[in-house]
Amino acid sequence: MIQELIYKYLNNEASEKEVLEVFHWIEQSEENKTEFIQLKKLWVLSASNSNTKKLNDWNTLKQQIPKKRRRFSPRILKYAASIVLIITCIGYFSKQSFLPEKRIINKKQEHIVLEKSTGELEYISENNTKIIKDSKGNIVAKQNNKELVYYKNPSIKTIQNNTIKVPFSKTFKMVLSDGTIVHLNAGTSLTYPEQFNNTNTRTVSLKGEAYFEVFKDTTKPFIIEANDIHIKVLGTSFNVSNYTEDNFIACVLNEGSVLLSEKENQKNNIVLEPSDKGTWQKNGKSFTKKQVNPSNYAAWVQGELVFHKDSFANIAKKIERYYNVKIINNYTLLASQEFTGTIKIKESTVENILDLFTLDTPFKFSKKDNIIEIYHP
Repeated sequence: MIQELIYKYLNNEASEKEVLEVFHWIEQSEENKTEFIQLKKLWVLSASNSNTKKLNDWNTLKQQIPKKRRRFSPRILKYAASIVLIITCIGYFSKQSFLPEKRIINKKQEHIVLEKSTGELEYISENNTKIIKDSKGNIVAKQNNKELVYYKNPSIKTIQNNTIKVPFSKTFKMVLSDGTIVHLNAGTSLTYPEQFNNTNTRTVSLKGEAYFEVFKDTTKPFIIEANDIHIKVLGTSFNVSNYTEDNFIACVLNEGSVLLSEKENQKNNIVLEPSDKGTWQKNGKSFTKKQVNPSNYAAWVQGELVFHKDSFANIAKKIERYYNVKIINNYTLLASQEFTGTIKIKESTVENILDLFTLDTPFKFSKKDNIIEIYHP
């Protein structure tokens, strides 16, 4: 049912194919748009509740919404698809794009999507400027190319949560209303209030990777919700990686101090000092800590990929995100090889980067429709 797909979409659990289905459905009628906004409002209101209560509230609302059969003619679907192609970051899928893997390669991602608490969508083109308004018409932010800056407005008391979604192959910078700077990496979504007024904490939710420069406010701790863990700070800079496909969540501290704790068990926690890397193992539900060079983990903000004794398998994941490609490695030896170096991502093509790796460990590769296959030489 479409409601289940919308629920998965709002929780960032939907595949790109499912997200495309949701956008198709929304564009079919004003009735669908209204229903989507109703469901989104419930999701926002229940965001602070437990997953069980949220699901119960969701099921209650679904029963109140009339169920109707909807038929989609080929002509309508074609029209809807053209809208999605033009105004969303979902893009166009060829037959070769649908892979058995969870992540589907998106060949034409042009826009970053800003989803407002009302359900309205703003499509952000990086080479553009625009004004962002809230539901009452107040100007709350301004986009200037690859940066979105929110204004502090003490007169706005209502909490409105927005979500910005950055597609693979792109990065984006935000300044929240409290002055906190957030750099968003490829394939990342961030949910945040337009204003932090009338709250005891400054709470945001992250899926993907981001570098935070938190504005210090001792009266309002800054909290990042990253699935099973909370990251609590007062004012500091650090990098957080929370990709769905990874079996870990990592936080690398540059300066200040950070408290990492399990969401359901606050006593299960660790404190990070500068140059500490705290890692949460999703399966084991445990924290580990070690000293690292924090600049290596934040290098992506400057358009660089830095790796130190990293396996090719891990490096390949980052290359996939930066270039929106799928790498299929048929050369077993290469997967476990370790590499150290720095690559300027924005100045290189994916082919040039792979050519560099062949100088150390020879292999052959082919690229077709954003799918790269690696073979034994």
